[in-house]
Amino acid sequence: MNSSDSLPGSVEVVFYVGTHKLSMFTGVIQGRDPRVLAHREVYQPEGFENGFVTNLEAASNTLSKLIADMLPSRQVSELTASVVLANSKLQVFGFSSAQFYASQMTLSEHEVASVIDQTRSVATLPLTQHVLQVIPEGFLVNDMEDVRNPLGLEAMRLGVNLKMFTMDYQDFKNLAKAFEAADVNVKGYWPRILTVSEAVLTDEEKEEGVILIDIADHITQLAVFQHGKMGPIRNLELGGKQLTAGIARDWEIDFHDAQKVKERFATLEPSSHFGEELIPLISRNGRTSFQIKRQDFQEKFMVQAESWLRSVLDEADQAAQQERINYPHLVFTGGGASFSGFLEFLQQRFKREARIGLSRKMEAPQEVLVDPSLIGALGMYRWLGGQAKDFENLLAPRGLVKKTISSVKKWFYSYF
Repeated sequence: MNSSDSLPGSVEVVFYVGTHKLSMFTGVIQGRDPRVLAHREVYQPEGFENGFVTNLEAASNTLSKLIADMLPSRQVSELTASVVLANSKLQVFGFSSAQFYASQMTLSEHEVASVIDQTRSVATLPLTQHVLQVIPEGFLVNDMEDVRNPLGLEAMRLGVNLKMFTMDYQDFKNLAKAFEAADVNVKGYWPRILTVSEAVLTDEEKEEGVILIDIADHITQLAVFQHGKMGPIRNLELGGKQLTAGIARDWEIDFHDAQKVKERFATLEPSSHFGEELIPLISRNGRTSFQIKRQDFQEKFMVQAESWLRSVLDEADQAAQQERINYPHLVFTGGGASFSGFLEFLQQRFKREARIGLSRKMEAPQEVLVDPSLIGALGMYRWLGGQAKDFENLLAPRGLVKKTISSVKKWFYSYF
């Protein structure tokens, strides 16, 4: 049996494994503007920690319970899905190579597959890395660079620039085992930064120059785009946990308690006045519970936030300078960008203009659309309806290459 026994064939299932939550989505692809039908999530899922599997049995049970809650009438033993990953061990590498031909020839899907396969085989990746996705950024046809679709062109040389998204092998295998144990047939694992960029960035921004700043809990990723292509990605140890650690240090409380205080009380609203409002704090080091004035908490938190955000902006400025981008667009997303007053704080303290990246041209429940931490999953649907289709068309464009849909999908899932 297959997933069509319980879900219509047009429905795509997406899982999101974040640093603090595990989410499941069902949706449909409607051209390039997908629609999310439903979603469920588990906060601090048992068996998972910071986006990794720490207990295989508990993790698979958590997945099974989530699936049962999402699809209570499920009649199948195996579910097909795509998985988006967010953790501190995701990396990206760039490699390129070219093939030369003895005489001028018309490029077909065979040559495209061959040069991609060659580039993958010569890529000098660390042995500890598992390749999640391989994305062709552009092709070299003779002396023409950045060709998006080389099929049908005459050439004596074909090259390709590949972006290879990887993850630590052992950590990936544990995640894969958890999904396998929960009877989920995973079509592919995708890094959050890739699907987020698909969800929130416009073609104009990618062309003019934009820095996507995705703030997760344990890491902040900076992705640079210019001339329509993804450039370098920086992994910064400047995630939201730095703010949590600051709260724990300032008030001498447990890190997990500090996380709860941050989620409930922290804000970047510049004109917040709390009067005599009190915040309850808990110490697990033998001290009794105590309270502090929220105004005192807010003043210290604003100092921490300013120092933290200055470090992030310094890294963004260095990336822009390195890539020679003048006045790049700045787009923030991720849980760290969800503080109320974030953009006003950025403007007031740093005189910087930016926007919060929310998923564009998508139908979904409002609470999903406005949650920056879920953008990665929404972007997966846009990818399936956009870039994935483009890759399929690269191999079987109408009127140029006569291949069946099944063979196209087989090639696509083999390589991507």
